[in-house]
Amino acid sequence: MNITPCPGCGAPAEITERFTLASTDGPVAHVALSCPGGHHFRMAADQFPVAAARRLRATLMPGRLPHTFPVCIHCLVNPAGFWVSGTGSSVVRRPWCLSCCQELDRERCDMAPFGG
Repeated sequence: MNITPCPGCGAPAEITERFTLASTDGPVAHVALSCPGGHHFRMAADQFPVAAARRLRATLMPGRLPHTFPVCIHCLVNPAGFWVSGTGSSVVRRPWCLSCCQELDRERCDMAPFGG
């Protein structure tokens, strides 16, 4: 468990997740924080206190980037593998897992596998 000051209130906050996001300058390390005061943050690792950023970099294996997998927005448990959007809708596609996709009405939703 890694603890760092909460950016919102200064209370001890737990780093609950580490992930990377692509950018035009290459992958950027991010963290998710939660504190007992009810604050939840997702931010680039370099946006929180320097000591916490050093601990984060020390925990990552040098030369290897952490792997991230999007989680299904429906069940919030399973790794997603499909993009789902409403048929003929201008709404952005959302990541869903296979189990949740099986419950979809195929006439109302468009479903495409990642990378497809």
